[in-house]
Amino acid sequence: MEENRTQEAPLTNVPAVQQQKELILLELPEEHRRFYDRLREKIQAFIREKGVSDKIASYVLLAPDLFVVLARLMLDKRVPMQAKAIAGAAVAYFITPLDFIPEVVTGAFGLLDDVVLAVYALRRILVDVDERIVREHWSGDEDLLGAITRVVKAADDLLGKKILKKLEAVLFHRQK
Repeated sequence: MEENRTQEAPLTNVPAVQQQKELILLELPEEHRRFYDRLREKIQAFIREKGVSDKIASYVLLAPDLFVVLARLMLDKRVPMQAKAIAGAAVAYFITPLDFIPEVVTGAFGLLDDVVLAVYALRRILVDVDERIVREHWSGDEDLLGAITRVVKAADDLLGKKILKKLEAVLFHRQK
């Protein structure tokens, strides 16, 4: 018996090694699909109406996809509680009217801070959750990791250092 424990210990004590997890296909319920479609249509209408640049539009249009991936991760039994809490905080930030850049005042431009916060949340979640699990929940047209990298690189220009530091403080509990 003692010999078996010794053989198992090295594998279970290595934090960088995750056990293989079975992938489960999750369908977005019809009411959520309708919400997703309505949100995307509102954003597209705002972009057309206000003549938003293609560059800004490409970031704002990530909002529905990011919201859905975070919501799906919150419901996935394979995702650890800490990662679910981070996803939940990002989803709550999406739906709360009190943002650093409020949608009520700025329209779709107000989604930029939500997009950046969501991407930062996903970066943190990917530390603890197998990338394949996160990818299976992604419905966006662009590659998930490519989208994350693109937003992180542009975050400072999109929001400014002051708002970016406040968002990081919200997500990572850092001092402002």
